[in-house]
Amino acid sequence: MTEGRCGLMEVGLSFLVGCVVGGTAALLYAPQSGTRTRRRIADFAEDVRDRAGDVTEQATEKFQKATEQATEKIHSAKEQASEKFQKAIERGRNFVNT
Repeated sequence: MTEGRCGLMEVGLSFLVGCVVGGTAALLYAPQSGTRTRRRIADFAEDVRDRAGDVTEQATEKFQKATEQATEKIHSAKEQASEKFQKAIERGRNFVNT
C-alpha cells in the first residue's frame, strides 16, 4: 500500500478491532449477572465473526476482480506488442527487399 491510503483490509481490520475492544469493555462493565454477560459476549463474538466473514468476502471479491482486470490488460498489451512487432518485422523485410 502507498502511504496515506488505507486499503479495505486495513479499514476492515481496524473496524473489527474497535468493535471487539469497545464491545467487550461495554459488556464487562455492564451491571448484569454472569450468565447474562457471558451470553451477551457469546452473541457479540458471533456478530464479530459474521462481520469478519463479510469483510473477508468483500476483500476476496475485490481482489479477484482486480486480478481479472489486470490479466485482461496484460493480455491486451501483449497482443498489441505482438502486432506492432510483426508490423516492424514486415517493414524491415520490405525495406531490405527494396
